Amino acid sequence: MFELIKTETKIDFIGKSKIYFTVSIILCIIGLAFIFGKGFNYGVDFSGGTSVQVTFERAVDIDKMRTTLTQDIGASVSIQTLGSDSSFRIKVDQGAGGEDLKKISDTISNSLETKFSEGGKVVIDSIEQVGPQVGKDLKRQALLAVLYAVIGILIYVAIRFELMSATSSIIALTHDIILTLGIIVAANVTFDLTVLAALLTVVGYSLNDKIVIFDRIRERSRMDEHKPLMESINISINETLSRTILTSTSTLLAVISLAVFGGEVIKGFAVVMIAGIIIGTYSSIGIASSLVYNIKMIKGKKTVK
Repeated sequence: MFELIKTETKIDFIGKSKIYFTVSIILCIIGLAFIFGKGFNYGVDFSGGTSVQVTFERAVDIDKMRTTLTQDIGASVSIQTLGSDSSFRIKVDQGAGGEDLKKISDTISNSLETKFSEGGKVVIDSIEQVGPQVGKDLKRQALLAVLYAVIGILIYVAIRFELMSATSSIIALTHDIILTLGIIVAANVTFDLTVLAALLTVVGYSLNDKIVIFDRIRERSRMDEHKPLMESINISINETLSRTILTSTSTLLAVISLAVFGGEVIKGFAVVMIAGIIIGTYSSIGIASSLVYNIKMIKGKKTVK
């Protein structure tokens, strides 16, 4: 079996736990500052409004399109290219565009057909409209989805391992979610249903990494009952280090390909996955395991020699 890092490696991860905690606390504060300071760039799914995907025969000036549609609709318009200068997604928020969603989509269609002849024939690929109440309901359901996922994880880990491991998992996953959300805001990624799906995927992926390490810690603790807790946990992390890095790297390569070649439609999903995988791998190795050690020491489960 190929090993990127030999299991005999003796890196003192737990001894550096104060460094991990300090760095993570600082990053979480920065992440929370972005989340509550700048706020999310909600997509039509959550904010309500109109999203129209169009394709021209030839390239069209995106700045001219934005200016023209803003004047015709009387509201700010967001436009994204979809892999080329002839394919676009046009978004108008509900709050900015007024209540008549049908009128907004008709205005967009008419403006594109009459004022952008240089682009040739225009094809309306899709029109997506979400009312303000639906957007609010989706926000609430999205929050509940994340909450239920975290509760389910707490119960699962508590049953499979012990409550202290479950507590460590929840704290580490909260850390992962805060940092990932902070990157979403900082990178101005549109928060829509695909980004929510990526966030939930990251939670599951990160948990899987942590369970692998926790499982090895449990086995190692049983095998080496007389060894100091710090040594047992360090050995466990080193033994799973190659697997953790190889799995994360292979997944990252696939997701990076999505980000590069998948176009704008899937880019938000890919960016969140890339950030989440990196953060989750770091927290599994540095945060979750260190939390297990510190909580057990506080509870007096073992005595450090």
